[in-house]
Amino acid sequence: MVGKRQYRHPGPGAIEFASTYTNGLTRKAAHSIVVSLLKDELPDQDDKRVKRCDFCGYPYRDTTRPNNSKTCSKECKTERDTLKRRQKQADKRLLQPRKKTKREQYYVSWLEYPFWLNEYEMLKQSWKRENPYENDKVERIKAAQLRTDRLNGKKKPKITTPYNSKDGEKQQKVRVKFETDKQAREPGEVIAYHLSAEEMRSYYEEKYSEWERYLVRLRALEQKKFSRSKKGIRG
Repeated sequence: MVGKRQYRHPGPGAIEFASTYTNGLTRKAAHSIVVSLLKDELPDQDDKRVKRCDFCGYPYRDTTRPNNSKTCSKECKTERDTLKRRQKQADKRLLQPRKKTKREQYYVSWLEYPFWLNEYEMLKQSWKRENPYENDKVERIKAAQLRTDRLNGKKKPKITTPYNSKDGEKQQKVRVKFETDKQAREPGEVIAYHLSAEEMRSYYEEKYSEWERYLVRLRALEQKKFSRSKKGIRG
């Protein structure tokens, strides 16, 4: 701090501006020049392009054409915008604090033995974190894990059956069963019935109830309406 001005790590623009006066000098001679630059004791006081960086606070030379830059480099500009955004968020949190959750209100977690201030909230929150299992389920989970480890993963290995006994492999016994002519099935007799409308009505009345016949008629009407609408769309 020099006076009321705050200094941070100098940016590339400020370092480049100071190096134009300190190149080729010893450390002691360069120190006096840097101090004079910080005190605004410049060789050319009328140079309007020499400014102070809004972020790092060091002098720099503005190289933009309109001479309207506020920072010495892009890095300082990014850091300045980030700082402003953080200050804005901090002010917003101070003026509009976040509403505390039920756990933050009723759970005392900073003590050696934490406890709940409200039993209802404790029971309401505990089911989200605790999930106890029965002993049988724990054993089934362990058995599944062991089975997975033995199979080298959940995917079962592909087993190929060697049908030729090469390379000392044991040939598998393959049984093929052929049916004889006697065992082969013969097609049954086809019986055709020719019924009139009255005979068909009496047959369906004996076989199906009135409610089943009503449902079949409704289904047929819906299918007929659907086919008509489909034809109208195509046409």
